[in-house]
Amino acid sequence: MNIKFSGVTKIFKPDIVAVRDIDIEIKRGEFVYIIGATGSGKSTLLHMITRETLPTKGSVSVDNLNLKNMKDREIPYYRRDVGVVAQDFKLISSLTVFENIAFVMETMSVPPNLVKYRAEKVIDQVGLRRRKNMRPLQLSGGEQQRVAIARALANTPSLFIADEPTGNLDYHTSDDIMKILMSINVSGVTIVMSTHNQSIVDTYRQRVIEMSQGRVVRDEPGGGYFAQ
Repeated sequence: MNIKFSGVTKIFKPDIVAVRDIDIEIKRGEFVYIIGATGSGKSTLLHMITRETLPTKGSVSVDNLNLKNMKDREIPYYRRDVGVVAQDFKLISSLTVFENIAFVMETMSVPPNLVKYRAEKVIDQVGLRRRKNMRPLQLSGGEQQRVAIARALANTPSLFIADEPTGNLDYHTSDDIMKILMSINVSGVTIVMSTHNQSIVDTYRQRVIEMSQGRVVRDEPGGGYFAQ
């Protein structure tokens, strides 16, 4: 998916300016880090891409579709093509790994045989074959994050949004998660990832968009966590 922010400003009531005058374009198949201090506007950018938040001014377009003009009935279909992973995983504790992944597809009325096929495929993709019948509380933090990634991949999205996916993980586990994300990107999926993890950004060099006080202050291809 191709993403374009054109003159985007977002103001939350009463007068909190979350982002201001954003003009960026993310090409199909890119891997982009969104970095910056807490409160710099990173999450607001991601929420506008997933259409959880609408801009106050300007437009956000995905594949030339203006998200602000999208009808309510069209939103679920759009989000089927957008995989989202949050820092807190949002797994259902009473369900197994397989059931957590299958549940998302079942709510979208995916045929049972396709649910099973896709769930098994993404479980293998994230290396959890031997954990598929376990519940979240029986898994490590890194394994839970793998489940969240697998669930987001279940509908074969064209766009993958990751909000601090390595935020609570140690270095080695974070590295494993990044290898999974890089393999997803190689397959052609556009990835937009917010992060505070300097070692990850410096190791896996990709485009870096740095936010500060709601503005883009750096947009650097193959950049590190800090500007050269």
